[in-house]
Amino acid sequence: MSQAIMLITTLTLLSKGFGFVRDMIVAYFFGTSNTMDAFLASQNPLNLLSGIVMGTVVAAFIPLFIRVRKEKGQDEAEHFSATIFYSSFSLLLILIALSAFFAPDVAKVFVPGFSGEKLALTAKFLRWMSFAALITSSLNFINAILRSEKKFLAYPLTGLGFDVVVIATLFITKNLGDLSLALAWTSGPLFMMLILAFAERHYLNPFKLKKGIPETKILFKMVLPLLFSSAFGMLNTIIDRSFASALTTGAISALGYAARIKGAVSGVLGTPVSQVTYPSIATHVTEKDTNGLSITVIRSMKLLSFFLIPISFALFPLAKGIVGILFQRGNFTYASTLLTYPPLIASSISLFTMAYNGVLVQVYYSFKDSKTPMIYGTIGIGINILLNFLFISPLKQTGLALSTSLASFYFTIIMLHSLKRRFGIRFFNLWYFFRVIISSTIMMVGMYLIMLSMNGRIRYVIAALTGIGVYYIMSRIVKTLPKHFLRYLKFKKVAPEIKEKIQ
Repeated sequence: MSQAIMLITTLTLLSKGFGFVRDMIVAYFFGTSNTMDAFLASQNPLNLLSGIVMGTVVAAFIPLFIRVRKEKGQDEAEHFSATIFYSSFSLLLILIALSAFFAPDVAKVFVPGFSGEKLALTAKFLRWMSFAALITSSLNFINAILRSEKKFLAYPLTGLGFDVVVIATLFITKNLGDLSLALAWTSGPLFMMLILAFAERHYLNPFKLKKGIPETKILFKMVLPLLFSSAFGMLNTIIDRSFASALTTGAISALGYAARIKGAVSGVLGTPVSQVTYPSIATHVTEKDTNGLSITVIRSMKLLSFFLIPISFALFPLAKGIVGILFQRGNFTYASTLLTYPPLIASSISLFTMAYNGVLVQVYYSFKDSKTPMIYGTIGIGINILLNFLFISPLKQTGLALSTSLASFYFTIIMLHSLKRRFGIRFFNLWYFFRVIISSTIMMVGMYLIMLSMNGRIRYVIAALTGIGVYYIMSRIVKTLPKHFLRYLKFKKVAPEIKEKIQ
């Protein structure tokens, strides 16, 4: 697991580097304008439909697919994957077509604070982006197959091509204005789809459709409870954007740029862990290996804690500088930076809890229990909505980001408590968590001292380097360095299949 996480993290880091270049170009052209607000707002209904259909299907698909392939063989696994893919794709196609047809009405429901030209532009983007939503949803399904087969490298590798295609399209079509965004975010997924669909074509063969597969019925029974739990983060984003539509121009864009930075960090350090652990968790559950399950989850949580908690703390002193250095040029002005960095700080406090949640729900899904996460997720969404009403007036878009973070904390705590009560085994090392918190706090104090003693943008760089040094020293003192992971960074002992991939 550690070896696979290392490789995926390296590739994802490279991919996110290109992703930041892409976001810098978008910020340069569109800043925190009405166009960017409308583009992000148009994603709300499309993401919701994709999450309801394909997102929930993917969450239930992985453990069932692993079981079918293990117990019934490759041919039956191909029948199962093709049947699920085309069934869910057909349903999603109908729903997205309806949303495109009634685009103005749908846009009004999701961003009630928009009106006039801004609402019309949102509806236009919704229609333009419909095809891209279908392609992206299909990619998520293909990535689920890749993860189930423990082929972790293909998706981040093609992700590099995705960013290159998007950047090239933005420059080629820059004179088309609003349409340039839609074309760029359609061409990127289409590029990935052509490559990955061809690579996994035996699992997407339409001639492999088959009726009467028992696991198909099990999957569709799991889908309804999964609606809220698997889409927890997405639904909170939609809710936040709906509230932000009533604020000043740029509020939705500010939340979007903050989410991009947070998502890049999570994508590099959090997503690889959850992608690698899910097949392992599902395998342990299938084999009824509770000891292996506990060890896998605890190690995953330790890795997430070690890397993500200090980054959450570091963003307090660094957020303004990061936003300015990354985006402040062209149409992204200093005023845009002032709009963006407070929501980044507020959302960063849940950086590690969101990653925890991605691992914890996998335990329930592997036990074919999607009802419990649904209940807790629904309560979490209610907490987010209530806090939005309380925070939006005094804190604006920062309050919306803070509400989502607090709801994420609730979900983590209640899930850990529920898992301990239900299975009677540990899934979290609280003492390790507190030691990482101590190291991160001392690191943050050191960074603030550097910030107070220097001027200019160079202080952000010096503070970041100081923070890394202080955190490393403190981690050695309190003994939180994940030695089993760091050993693999040196590649002294590498499994044969991993060595082949490295070569």
